[in-house]
Amino acid sequence: MDSGELVSALRTLPALQVRPDGPELRVAVPAIADAVRLHPDSVLRASQIFSPRGDPALELVVRQDEALLPLIVLNDDVVWAPVDPAAQLDSVIPVRIADAPPLVAYTEMERNAVGAARAMDGPMVDVDAVSATLVLHRCFIVGAMRFGLRPVRAAAWWQHLAAKLGDDFCLGRFRPDRDWDGLLAEAGGVRLLHPAPPPARDLRAEIDAITIADLTAMEPVMTVARADEEFIASWRRWVPIPPRRFRELMSAGLPEARFEVSLYPDGGCAVDLRIAPAGTVHALLGMRFSFPERRASLDEIRLTDQARGTGLFQRLMFNTEELSRELGMASLSVLATGVGSYALARYGGYPRDPELRRSGGLSGEAPDPPGFAATRRTPPARRSPESP
Repeated sequence: MDSGELVSALRTLPALQVRPDGPELRVAVPAIADAVRLHPDSVLRASQIFSPRGDPALELVVRQDEALLPLIVLNDDVVWAPVDPAAQLDSVIPVRIADAPPLVAYTEMERNAVGAARAMDGPMVDVDAVSATLVLHRCFIVGAMRFGLRPVRAAAWWQHLAAKLGDDFCLGRFRPDRDWDGLLAEAGGVRLLHPAPPPARDLRAEIDAITIADLTAMEPVMTVARADEEFIASWRRWVPIPPRRFRELMSAGLPEARFEVSLYPDGGCAVDLRIAPAGTVHALLGMRFSFPERRASLDEIRLTDQARGTGLFQRLMFNTEELSRELGMASLSVLATGVGSYALARYGGYPRDPELRRSGGLSGEAPDPPGFAATRRTPPARRSPESP
């Protein structure tokens, strides 16, 4: 891309600080206290997209050597593809991390690094899984370094985890890498502070204490079809989160959202959401839950013309999936219900660029490498809303 064209595209995200640095552009992201470095000639395309939360983002297609790499920049985050574990391990037997994500966000990488270090503090440690986590986090960090990022905090936590694991690391040796060694030297000056875990809330006690007054206090954002003792009894029996949490998840990032919840003694539940600022309808959403079957169904999302291309669809899908997860649903099905409705099995599909999708290695469906003989899985981690 032309340098001026790339700068103009980056400036659609006002929080970024873009300045020339020799032949490159330095793109600082103050929210993460780090900066991307881009050579304009290596950037083939830049497309404006929306993150799963509905926030504006810029997807770049970057050529490095013969590879096409995705880079997604937001006002407060950066997203990229991890490198292949085979490029990091000096092992005769190739190792694949079976649940490695195709993309990772900077903020997600740092949070997961802290969580991985905490895993070593428990009374029982799965050395195999922690070893895989160590490899995966190195793949995250090296992937970031390809774009000039210097994630010293994540590297410091990686170093902390590696020291705790010590000789119990069971996946061979890492390849020599001077750039990596340099980052670890920088990370040596980082003081690690273990963040205090959030205070635990007794959700069961909160659910058992629900009153009719608690339900009406959710209005006008959340309204229940019948605020009576039967509704409360059904909630206590079937719903694993209190009404305030239900409202937070369904309306997150949607200040104009208003929705009604119907809940039945047999465990069926329906949610009808409407977004109509100043009385003008922008979006309608209808979904159902079956608590006995642990199944969620998204019947429709309808957007008016003025609401399309604003990120609203992505935010609605994000909230729907987050709510379904916390409600303990095992599946989310989607129905196309007519002209004007939007149906999508997941809000995913990043990167958006068709050439990046065709280039392979991002969907998790690539064939096993020759000689593949080992698969490692990392401990499950919650998906953060920052990641597309």
